[in-house]
Amino acid sequence: MIETQETFNFTTMPVISGILLLVFGTFIFLIAMRRRNERRKVSGINGFTCADRMVNTKTTEKFLRVLALLLLLSGFILITFEALRIESNVTTELAVG
Repeated sequence: MIETQETFNFTTMPVISGILLLVFGTFIFLIAMRRRNERRKVSGINGFTCADRMVNTKTTEKFLRVLALLLLLSGFILITFEALRIESNVTTELAVG
């Protein structure tokens, strides 16, 4: 197979996309965990009262965790799929050559 810029982009773009998905997923997951810890601190200080800025926090945290999990899984799947595809190409070239 002749290596052109187009084949290089076809090979590297899914890997780059997977890495970006992993990074953004991790970032969103850390934000959700920080929000949960802040909510626990606020509820511990105020007893049974709830601060105005923390009203819809639980659903937001749940949404952020699901979004982060989705991004992490899709990034992992993309990188794994590309690694398996590249490995199969190398195996095919070695068997033919």
